[in-house]
Amino acid sequence: MTNSAPVHEGTPSFQMIRLMGVVSLVCGLLIVGTHIGTLKPIKANQDTIMRETVSQLLPGVDKQTIYTTDGNGGIRISEGQGNGAVMVAGYDKSGALIGIAIEASERGYADVIRAMYVYSPDKDAITGFKVLELKETPGLGDKIGSNAEFLANFKDLDVKLDGAGAKLEHPIVAVKHGTKKHKWEVDAISGATISSRAVGRMLNKSAQDLLPLVRRNLERFRTGN
Repeated sequence: MTNSAPVHEGTPSFQMIRLMGVVSLVCGLLIVGTHIGTLKPIKANQDTIMRETVSQLLPGVDKQTIYTTDGNGGIRISEGQGNGAVMVAGYDKSGALIGIAIEASERGYADVIRAMYVYSPDKDAITGFKVLELKETPGLGDKIGSNAEFLANFKDLDVKLDGAGAKLEHPIVAVKHGTKKHKWEVDAISGATISSRAVGRMLNKSAQDLLPLVRRNLERFRTGN
C-alpha cells in the first residue's frame, strides 16, 4: 500500500492549499459583508412598501403604529425586530382608530402568497385585502390580486368571534364560484380555485390566531400604546 507524501511548506501542493484557503476566507467575508450591508436597505424598503400598502387599504390614515406578538400571548410596539405577526394600526387626524392591517401568508399553487388584510373591530369584519407577493399562474391564479369580483369578497367579510372570544364564530372558507351564500365565505375565481382556496386558508388561519388577541388588546390598539 502506497502512503501519500506529506505536504511541506514551500511545495507547490502546500502553496495551492494555502491559496485556496485564502480565497475561501475572502469569499466568505465578502458574502457576510454583503449580507450585513444589505439588511438595513432591504428592511427599510419592506417597511416603506408595508406603510404604502396600509395607506391604500385605510383611506384617510394619518398615523400608523406597528405592533407584533410578544410570544407570551400579548402584543408590543414593534422596533423592527422579532418574528412575530405584524399588525399595523391606522389612525385618522383626530387619533381615532380606522382599522388594523394584518400581514398573512399561505402556500398557493406555485409558491407562498403574501398579503395584508384590514380588520375593522367596529364591524367585526375584514374590509380590505391586498396581495403583496405572489408567483401564481399568469392569467389564472394571479387574478387573486386584481380581479374586482374576487376582491369584493373582502369589503365586508364576516369575522365575528364566538361568545368566549376565543375563535371565529364561522370559519372563513373559499367556495366554488357562484355558490357563496354566507358573509364568511369567499367566492372563488373560476379557473383559479387553488389560489382562491389558499387565500381562504390564509385569512382563516390568521384571523383564528390573531383576532382573539386583537380583541383582548383592543384598548391598546385604540390608544396607540
